Amino acid sequence: MQCPLIVSSVLNDESFGMKIAQGGSLFGAITLQEVLNDDTDSGHLLLSSCSTVLLTLNDLAAGERPKVYEADILSGIKQKDVVYISLNETSVKELGLSNGETVDVEIQFQLSRSNFVQMHEAVDAVWSSNNLPLLFPVSPASGQPAGRPLRYSKVDSVMRHHCSCRRRTKSTVDLI
Repeated sequence: MQCPLIVSSVLNDESFGMKIAQGGSLFGAITLQEVLNDDTDSGHLLLSSCSTVLLTLNDLAAGERPKVYEADILSGIKQKDVVYISLNETSVKELGLSNGETVDVEIQFQLSRSNFVQMHEAVDAVWSSNNLPLLFPVSPASGQPAGRPLRYSKVDSVMRHHCSCRRRTKSTVDLI
């Protein structure tokens, strides 16, 4: 999304009080094209699952590769039409930003992976504790003979593949 970024060293609002940037960092205010609302899917996703944005300047020379910076979304001070971000000292220096300046940037909101990792761990826990019938109950109409152990051939093969992939990439997943 292309938008103006209003850079400031102080944030002051009745809803969240006063915040002062420290150590060469600055704040940025991103005015959104749509109003954020928990009642909409996009608003709920942005408010609950995004903690960072990627940003780059819009005014690059032709053929110049953009340098992308990550900025934290300030939690607790999101407004309906403005999102506040914290620009670290490195990005402030390299982008040449200063207090009171407005620059055109391109931003991309980043979804937090923690919710997805938590859901995968829950599925793994159900599989490893043999509680699969809680998710996939067998009804009498399913054709399973009475008194025989329950068999979930498709689910078993998918879960075995999923769990073996998770074991192979467990260290990678934990680090991210």
